[in-house]
Amino acid sequence: MRTPRYEQVAEQIVSLIHCGALKEGEKIPSIRQLSHELSVSINTVKEAYWRLEDRNYLMAVPQSGYYVKSRFNDKADPSVQDLKQLNPRDISFCRIYGLFQEQATDKSISSLAISGINPEVWPKKRFGRYLMEAACSSDLLAAEYLLPPGYPMLREQIARLGLSAGLSLSPDEIIITNGCQEAIFLSLMTLCNPGDTVALESPMYFNLLQLLQTLNLKVVEIPSTPEEGISLDTLKYVIETHPVKAVFSISNFNNPSGFSMPSWKKKEMAWLLEQKQIPLIEDDIYGDLYFHRRPSTAKSYEKAGNIIYCSSFSKTLSPGLRIGWIAPGRHFESVLKMKMLLNISTSSVDQMAAARFLTKGGYERHMRKVRGQLKKNIALMREEILRQFPNETRVTNPSGGSLLWVELPKHIDTEQVYQYALARDILIAPGRLFSLQNRFNNCMRLSASVWNPKVANAIQTLGRLCSKLSNQKS
Repeated sequence: MRTPRYEQVAEQIVSLIHCGALKEGEKIPSIRQLSHELSVSINTVKEAYWRLEDRNYLMAVPQSGYYVKSRFNDKADPSVQDLKQLNPRDISFCRIYGLFQEQATDKSISSLAISGINPEVWPKKRFGRYLMEAACSSDLLAAEYLLPPGYPMLREQIARLGLSAGLSLSPDEIIITNGCQEAIFLSLMTLCNPGDTVALESPMYFNLLQLLQTLNLKVVEIPSTPEEGISLDTLKYVIETHPVKAVFSISNFNNPSGFSMPSWKKKEMAWLLEQKQIPLIEDDIYGDLYFHRRPSTAKSYEKAGNIIYCSSFSKTLSPGLRIGWIAPGRHFESVLKMKMLLNISTSSVDQMAAARFLTKGGYERHMRKVRGQLKKNIALMREEILRQFPNETRVTNPSGGSLLWVELPKHIDTEQVYQYALARDILIAPGRLFSLQNRFNNCMRLSASVWNPKVANAIQTLGRLCSKLSNQKS
């Protein structure tokens, strides 16, 4: 059934409101003006405006026109969020993300926003040798499509890696992908149709928002804490009151807040979703970046193949090595078919080189070096933030990964910090990127992938900026 024209107009306006093109309190085009701009009838625009007024997006001011209505409570505490407000929202991506992507490629900028590992610890020489061996191999596989599920030797090594995370995977349960992002994409394409609802932890990984937008999916944000992650009580309420098709979680060293969900909570979440027959997409891309002990996965507690497990080597070996994997459980055949339709295969040479690196023992030696450096970087950056930032600042203390979630005094807007910092060649990820509900405005995500004098100076500069903004409001 075709969507009525007035509803199309209404959704265009909603999209402009969500992305910030139309701001709260701002007057929108008159009925006659919009009718002319969109080449639709005046009655069509009137109907769209009336419906948006009913949906609490617009308010009519006599003798003046229509204005964007204030719909959110900026100071709401996510831990005590009104459960009745957890309705799915159509996704529209914030304009700031485009600028974020553009600026991230500028090498002159001190980037504290990019999650990854220090290029200096990438195993360039050793892995380069394995790439050359694979490319020059007499094995004809190097020049052929390695059709899904992928290179058998690599899948065997990935299955062995899973043992430390409590996984009992057979190589035959694993499909090689082009990074973890493709694994997540395949999961969503398999499980969801346009208009379906996905439940996510909040704050959530901002790159996922663009993917959800592309697939025309809706989202329910489930509050989480930096200590233990997602609120299971809220999750239970949501799946009992909304038609949720899938749940997504970064359960270990979460992006952005850094939490590692306790084992008991992973087990309870796996059981809850299995009872409701709602699939869980588990992104464990940071799981191997632990400082003390490898945390378990939610996948390790399931029995019915209800959890789709995704990961990759992007955060451990190299972002440019697009080798990821997915263990789809009972959705294996559907994901396998979708992978074939999407791009036929993942690079044969890269798969063979990764398999050689893992087989010859290079991975664990490399990871000991990476973990040691990240643990040191996190401690140094956290200490400097607490020294330089306003007294009320709170910083997470993760037990793995490369990210710190910084909560500033309530009155400091990190979009303003973002603009001030960018003028000084410093790039951060402001908190508003990590939610669709105008929350976390006083938060930011910082990456401790690299620690050197340039980064230390950037933290000091940020501290002065935040202190200045704090003093202006006091």
